[in-house]
Amino acid sequence: MTSRERVRLALAHKEADRVPMDLWGCASRLHNKVYFGVLNELGLNGEGTLIRPGTLTEYEDYRISDELNIDFRHVNIGKPKNFKSHTDTNGNVFDEWGIGHLKNDKYNAISVHPLAEADLSKLDSYPWPDPDDPGRTEGIGEIARNYFENTSCAVTATTATSGMMFEFGQYLCGAEQFLINLYEEELFTEKLIDKLTGIMIRIYLNYLRPIAPYLEWVEFASDLGTQKGPFMSLEMFRQYFKKPMSEIFAAVKKEYPGIKIMLHSCGAMSSFIPDLIDCGMDILNSLQPLAHDMDSARLKREFGDTIVLHSGVDIQKAMQGTKEDVEQEAKRVIGAMAKGGGYIFAPANHLQGDCPPANVITLYRCGEKYGQYPIKNSA
Repeated sequence: MTSRERVRLALAHKEADRVPMDLWGCASRLHNKVYFGVLNELGLNGEGTLIRPGTLTEYEDYRISDELNIDFRHVNIGKPKNFKSHTDTNGNVFDEWGIGHLKNDKYNAISVHPLAEADLSKLDSYPWPDPDDPGRTEGIGEIARNYFENTSCAVTATTATSGMMFEFGQYLCGAEQFLINLYEEELFTEKLIDKLTGIMIRIYLNYLRPIAPYLEWVEFASDLGTQKGPFMSLEMFRQYFKKPMSEIFAAVKKEYPGIKIMLHSCGAMSSFIPDLIDCGMDILNSLQPLAHDMDSARLKREFGDTIVLHSGVDIQKAMQGTKEDVEQEAKRVIGAMAKGGGYIFAPANHLQGDCPPANVITLYRCGEKYGQYPIKNSA
């Protein structure tokens, strides 16, 4: 069975020969330190493709995917051609949204929030990014076609923007101020979200146009949960974010009806799942197992017939442990989620610098070993 056939059966909630395995999507990359360690473990020389320069997860390398029998190839949106970032006298680097970034020893942190003051009049005159910039799609059609025609892998599109309305509200206003605005600046918040929604629809429709014939799904990301609970009440999600998210998903499905919607959302977010299904979500990642109320077996039991479950491998403890810990975690999550199909095996987020590189290899070897159908181990 080819990888593409395997993935399509999983998306149809059917059992294949084994559980499909993913790496390099929007939430399953390798920290640079881990990446170079994995290259060393596998005896691979040179470097892969530099796709996220200046971040801690800069590389994508399908030599690793082939060594570990990963089932996917991912297309990434291009950079805007008609915008050049600039740096101020304090070292803040400004992106096309007007957001300032400052890199320290460990992180690239947001340092300037251009809409920190909730001034409604600023939103119409604000220099928003150009969603039609041709640089975003330059060359990606050829990349997608090559993946589709010259590999047997399933092809997907990673996120076009680093988050959705909830995240960009924080980037633009500051996290604390945006959360305050949800309560105290309703008109400003609604207009800001409306502006963001329109821009994101155009960015995504443009992004998908040259690559849609080759794709299984397109990825979105919006982190609705913390470790212990949601960022907001379900009522507030419904007030501000449910309709705009539905509009974006519906626009994509109307224009490209064959493409499924995958949403990455970290943390304790299980209370939002029924509403996200209403929005049009088909696939849910990251299924963070140590977050509150995110038990893998319960999620499979309650939602596994409706949506595809993606990832769920604990990166907070198991992936920092011994090879035996990793093996047990692979068995646990496969036992909890894989039966009956509708599951794709992957880490619950990017594998961080404290993950031993050998554990990455162990994880996928165990995913292949214990993911053979029929699933023998139980949760």
